[in-house]
Amino acid sequence: MRVTEERRSPPVQSAEKRAIDDAALRLAAIVESSDDAIVGKDLNGVVTNWNKAAERIFGYTAAEMIGRSITTIIPPELQGDEPIILSKIRAGQRIEHFETERVRKDGRRIHVSLTVSPIRAENGTIIGAAKIARDITDQRVSEHAAHRLAAIVESSDDAIVGKDLTGVVTNWNKAAERIFGYTAEEIIGKPITTIIPIELQGDEPGILARIQAGERIEHFETVRVTKDGRRLHVSLTVSPIKDGNGKIVGAAKIARDITQQKKLEDALRTTERLASVGRLAATVAHEINNPLEAVTNFIYLANQQPDLSEKLKRYLSSADQELRRVAHIAQQTLGFYKDNSQPAVVRIADIVRDVLTVYERKMTYKQLRVEQRIPPELEMRTLAGELKQVLSNLIANSIDASREGGRIIIRARSARSGVCITIADSGVGIAARDQRNLFTPFFTTKREVGTGLGLWITRDLLQKKGGSIRFRSRDGELSGTVMRVYLPAEAAERAVNNVA
Repeated sequence: MRVTEERRSPPVQSAEKRAIDDAALRLAAIVESSDDAIVGKDLNGVVTNWNKAAERIFGYTAAEMIGRSITTIIPPELQGDEPIILSKIRAGQRIEHFETERVRKDGRRIHVSLTVSPIRAENGTIIGAAKIARDITDQRVSEHAAHRLAAIVESSDDAIVGKDLTGVVTNWNKAAERIFGYTAEEIIGKPITTIIPIELQGDEPGILARIQAGERIEHFETVRVTKDGRRLHVSLTVSPIKDGNGKIVGAAKIARDITQQKKLEDALRTTERLASVGRLAATVAHEINNPLEAVTNFIYLANQQPDLSEKLKRYLSSADQELRRVAHIAQQTLGFYKDNSQPAVVRIADIVRDVLTVYERKMTYKQLRVEQRIPPELEMRTLAGELKQVLSNLIANSIDASREGGRIIIRARSARSGVCITIADSGVGIAARDQRNLFTPFFTTKREVGTGLGLWITRDLLQKKGGSIRFRSRDGELSGTVMRVYLPAEAAERAVNNVA
């Protein structure tokens, strides 16, 4: 009897097992196609799984890493973290978004964010760990760049302001707080028109329209208003802000305070206008010299005529005095512009002597004594004409204030890298009610004869040179007035800058 071997077909796989296998395959495909490194390791830290992303991110192939310790990719100074991670895994804990560093095969360090979970057997026993590692190097670089940029923005001397396309403020740096007076908390969320003068608010829609069209606005000079109501001249540069898709979502504005620059420009324009007026004045002064001399000669000839009445003599004497005063003003004007062409080293005693010579006749008439206490070697580099004008104004005031037989004392000395000049008289002091207006244009204590410009011009000239003028006076008979002038040694350099 022949026994026939029975052929057996393979056992039929259950639907449940097929579903499990399919799920495992899908899971494996997901792991392999993930952009994040997915790594398995046992409880000793030995790598058991290594997906394609792990190969790309860390540079090691699966064949190179499986069976090796995970410390292969951990920097030496951070390897102490691994025992702690493994102890947490053994305790069934999950570690999420742990940011640290790892080392690639080529030695380059990268920033990673780790999520580590326990792997359990069917009976629930923890047998290893699954680690998902995301390369966040670019993100960290971007964050560092953003932090550096933010630090630059915060430390900028210029106001840097962000606003949306409706003109509402979204960002406000420290310089903006300093320049405009509003804190970030006060202004963010408010319209930018908060700092725009009412008469200029019509400019804002045009600026926003240009930003929406992708235009950049550069060096637009305008005016803005601070929290305390002051008006500032500013230069604006406004650029579109784009999101990741290139869509314009707002505007970045850099505002530079140019108020002082504008004042300087205005001062230079004023200086030029004054220089033009001065040149005209010098021309006029020159042109009137000849007729003045002719009239003076006619008065001299008239005085030689016999049988002049006392009344006519008085008229001629008064006319002569007035003509000499006009001639003196003309000569002062010419001398001022001649001596202000270039700075030069001058002796203070020589300048004082020149000024006193002009007033010699007047001082003789009032029988005034002048005491000079000026070191003969004391000198400084300056514009001689301006210094003469300053001293002339002060000495003329002292002469006018003095009674007959009075005394004027002129002192000069070195002081604080400059020169201090004091002019004191024994005349009538300045009334208390007049002292606060003493340097105001067109204010005079001489009533009928004063123009009220001498002291104002004197202080202006000194301040432009970095100098100063102070006075001391008491209201009352013969109490006297002391005027003290200070000029720094760099007065000539300041003068050159003012002229330029």
